[in-house]
Amino acid sequence: MQAHDDTTTTTTTATTTATDGRRARRGRGRLAVCEAMIDLVFEGHLPPTTDQIAERAGVSVASLFRYFDTLDDLRSHTTDLYFDRFSNLFEIAEIGEGTLDQRLERFVDARATLYETTEPMCRLVRIRAHESPVVSNMIDLVVASRADQIREHFAPEFERLTPAVSDDLNAVISALTSFESWDQMCRQHARTHRQVRRAWVDALSRLLPTMTDGARHMPSSTHGARHMPSSDAAPRPLTGEPT
Repeated sequence: MQAHDDTTTTTTTATTTATDGRRARRGRGRLAVCEAMIDLVFEGHLPPTTDQIAERAGVSVASLFRYFDTLDDLRSHTTDLYFDRFSNLFEIAEIGEGTLDQRLERFVDARATLYETTEPMCRLVRIRAHESPVVSNMIDLVVASRADQIREHFAPEFERLTPAVSDDLNAVISALTSFESWDQMCRQHARTHRQVRRAWVDALSRLLPTMTDGARHMPSSTHGARHMPSSDAAPRPLTGEPT
């Protein structure tokens, strides 16, 4: 009886070890595939082919499809790894701290640095959003997270607005500093990165009311009236120096 028990225990242990080994190999394979996909995208392959991914990851194409149940499963895991790798770029340094001018500079710098660094991936996810619920949902989550950042970073200015105007202003800032805006200004309008940064800071300084200038408001959502700055509160001029 003891011998039988020992044999059973040995067999169970061996089976568990083999299963754990397969899971570990599968985990390493999945990670290699996701890393390969991200690297290829950043090298300009939009999108990379399965052959390219498999070759870069050091696996067969058949193994690639065994590692992931569906294409969306691959996209989901790759997205998770992408956010882990570049998580610092989605944050705003010293969020909510400092004067309005300081916060404007840091806000624009954070957005611009993100796009400059991850432009290929930003472009690919927007190409794929219409055909992949996973990618589309990821974009929605990022936009919602950025809206929260805007409210936190510019809390002193938003606190002076009605809820409706606050929502309008948040949406305008989000759209103005989106990747779509960055891409259009760079590609269609031939603006340099420095020029886009400067234009965003100038535009935001006009959109955001300051604590000392009570005349600056977004248009009223109730009556449609536009409150203009008082005559003694000169608007900040656009800087037109060449770059």
